[in-house]
Amino acid sequence: MQSTFSKGVIFALSAAALNATIGVLSKVLMGNGFTASSVAVIKTVLGCMLLSILLLFLKRPASTTKWTQAAICAFLGIFVLFHFETSAYRHYAAAGVVVVLMASASISSIILGRIFLKDAITANATVGAALAIAGIAVIFGADLQQGFTLQGAALASMAGCGYGAFSVVMKRMGVSGGLHFTRQLLFFGSLYLLMPAAADGFVIGELSPLAIAALLALATLPTILGFFCTTKAIEYLKPSQVQALELTEPLFAALLAFVALNEVPRESLYAGAALIIVGLCFSNELIRLGSKASVPSTE
Repeated sequence: MQSTFSKGVIFALSAAALNATIGVLSKVLMGNGFTASSVAVIKTVLGCMLLSILLLFLKRPASTTKWTQAAICAFLGIFVLFHFETSAYRHYAAAGVVVVLMASASISSIILGRIFLKDAITANATVGAALAIAGIAVIFGADLQQGFTLQGAALASMAGCGYGAFSVVMKRMGVSGGLHFTRQLLFFGSLYLLMPAAADGFVIGELSPLAIAALLALATLPTILGFFCTTKAIEYLKPSQVQALELTEPLFAALLAFVALNEVPRESLYAGAALIIVGLCFSNELIRLGSKASVPSTE
């Protein structure tokens, strides 16, 4: 049991670290003339192609996952997440979108986990999520007020709820993560994302060596490996635990920005990091609030 829990934590934290590369790599591509919707579809298509080639060389037996299950999971975890997140950036500052998206993903996974998986809503999970979300808000601080609109916040919330629902639905269906399932997710995700990209006008910027390297990195790190780690984490942990652990993404993003862009983190990062870490300790019951109090069953 402890070994399973440890594996889940490692996969979830790895997913958060891999997803933290999206911001830096996307900035490179935006600077080369790519639109957000074009970046989303290109990295997904490219990720599916690269993973297909890799699986040919590995010669692993195909998984037994039904394509219908993959189609449903891809709709929630790729299309709803990427499409509404991209739309939110047009109406709200990036900092606000990140906070609202991650908060709604965490909260929705707790609520939907209770409804569909019968997971108890414990005091630990509630307090842990609240502290971690507060930590993210502290990190971004005054940036949350820049360009705030209800439309932007609503779109970011829809993106987060889609991601939270993805983890719950995958767990409910009993789907096993892995490279084959990741390829299925990326295949359907590519089809879904072609629609908004075509509507926005498919714009490919300058294909400089730096832009090509950024596209390959986006397809490999957060797309292939990020989804692989997330799906594996869901195998071992509750969806609410996975979403709570992935709230560490801003910490990894700040570290990457410091290393790659020489951006010195603000003092608020340290206070926010402390809140996130304490929140994770509560969420994973390393710190317990008395007995495991939970919402009584309605059955």
